Amino acid sequence: MELEDILGILQNDMKVAVFATVDKDGKPHARYAHVGVANSQGIFFMTSQKTNFYQQLHTNPNIAITAMKEEDYLIQVIRIEGKIREIGKEKLEEMLAGNPYVQHVYPDEAEHQTVRVFQLYSGEGFYQSLTQGHKYTFTIDAE
Repeated sequence: MELEDILGILQNDMKVAVFATVDKDGKPHARYAHVGVANSQGIFFMTSQKTNFYQQLHTNPNIAITAMKEEDYLIQVIRIEGKIREIGKEKLEEMLAGNPYVQHVYPDEAEHQTVRVFQLYSGEGFYQSLTQGHKYTFTIDAE
């Protein structure tokens, strides 16, 4: 399975993943977030500058992402560990347009002004089909 295939599953089929970070005291935190874009250039996601998530991303650029999809007999898991960087508002319009969760998470139009996009640009990943036994490793290197 190619990188684009795996990231396509993450973006189009799984859509929401668990993002794990650490705070300034080294305490771990995990939360669900929408995968805005996932391609050979990395994984793009967003959060508001007002969130603890945003602060944690600036405290430590290392992040872990995991997602799972179960459909009939097929169970797929994707895990990625890597480094992120803030890219500001680049790709924001693309992510807002395709994100069904924005109206619930950021219902106020003024809140959209505080949202920033992050890119996981470097990392190692693992795809596994738990029911079929397929396992693939992959690298994201968009430095």
